[in-house]
Amino acid sequence: MVLPRPMGDIGILERRLERLRLERHGAPGSSRDGPEAGRPWAELARSAESRAERLAAALDGTWIRGDGGGHVRIEPESIRLPIDRDRIAGLPDHPRPDVPLICLDTETTGLATGAGTVAFLIGLGWWDGDQFRQVQLLLPDQAGEPGMLDALAELLPASGWLVTYNGRSFDWPLLVARFRLNRRSPPPLAGHLDLLPFVRRVFRHRLTDARLKTVETELLGERRGHDIEGWEIPGRYLEMLRGGPVEPIAEVVRHNHEDVRSLARLMAHADRHLGASSDRRSAPAGDLFGLARAYRRTRRDRDALDCLDAALEGPTRPMPVAAMRPIRRSWTTILTQRADATGPELASPARLEMIIERARLLRRLGRHREALEAWRDVAHAGGPDAALAWIEVAKCLEHRERDPAGALGACAAADRLAQRSRLLGRPLRTVEADLGRRRVRLGRRLRRIAGLTAART
Repeated sequence: MVLPRPMGDIGILERRLERLRLERHGAPGSSRDGPEAGRPWAELARSAESRAERLAAALDGTWIRGDGGGHVRIEPESIRLPIDRDRIAGLPDHPRPDVPLICLDTETTGLATGAGTVAFLIGLGWWDGDQFRQVQLLLPDQAGEPGMLDALAELLPASGWLVTYNGRSFDWPLLVARFRLNRRSPPPLAGHLDLLPFVRRVFRHRLTDARLKTVETELLGERRGHDIEGWEIPGRYLEMLRGGPVEPIAEVVRHNHEDVRSLARLMAHADRHLGASSDRRSAPAGDLFGLARAYRRTRRDRDALDCLDAALEGPTRPMPVAAMRPIRRSWTTILTQRADATGPELASPARLEMIIERARLLRRLGRHREALEAWRDVAHAGGPDAALAWIEVAKCLEHRERDPAGALGACAAADRLAQRSRLLGRPLRTVEADLGRRRVRLGRRLRRIAGLTAART
């Protein structure tokens, strides 16, 4: 078997690249179609440099020449946007106060992260005291990508955290791939804060969708006015590379600038409304419920319980019309609810869900007496969780209160709900199996207690 020879000969590689260039652009002096076709390489280079200079002039930027190629650096005016790093560090998955935060967003030639997609515009933003500064790196010609990547690496501190919106899945993996394709090591980072999962957990209940533009309008109250759509961006850049005008790129740069600034505004919003316990008292209950689940996911049970207490103690607020979703109640739910059940627990399934979550947290924190009362509230409210709540009441009475008779009574209440659900054709098999084992054990225990009592008398 003959193995292929390794491509270690630089001369072979150069000849193959030259052949690919000729196939794409044609030999010097040929008559291929397109404004860049048939032009000598020296003239193509001059054309790329002229494009870069026109871009820099149109965007009020600077044409930076380097060993790895040139790029245009744009520095928008900074804005005052203070955030309290000590408070925001207390939110789940957020970094320590002393860690630099670098907001990042890219504009690309496609939506894939493979070798054919290039990040031609990289927007960065960071805090300098109360000021939020921004820098944008624009690629006027793909040959200058190594230089732009070198400039990006210099702007990313090794001790910093990236702040992105879906950047953990798209922006940063794409940039890592571009570094490697250009034979460069990706810059090291201390961490990555992707705000998309945070928005979905905390604010999604009152948003029509989780897009950054929707977050701007429905959560932050910001409106961009006229803005380019995302699907138009790759076409505008590719059209410029083919010799088109550079002016349409200005809208792309403005779009990227607003995306980066929105990341900073979202951080400031979370700081103002959720950063401190005192601020959470005025936050919407749905936001606090989502934040509680985010805390619970990171095993910060006390913070999660604090959020739920604030949500349950605060006034009930109507949900925005755009975010309201119909609540479907099955016949099982309707017929298994107590006829005399009233109050906010029955009127608001979301509130009932918060009480259930609170009961679980209380049990995990060892506050069993409070957990028992919470489970009783759920059980008396009725609904599809009432049978499971009675089982939890039985557990607390049996193991914590040493009250097997009360535990057996709770099992009887759960059994009535399970039998009613079975008659409706919706058997609760897990509940029935648990009740069977539990009632047998409690019966034996009560008989043993009765025998010991009789022997003493």
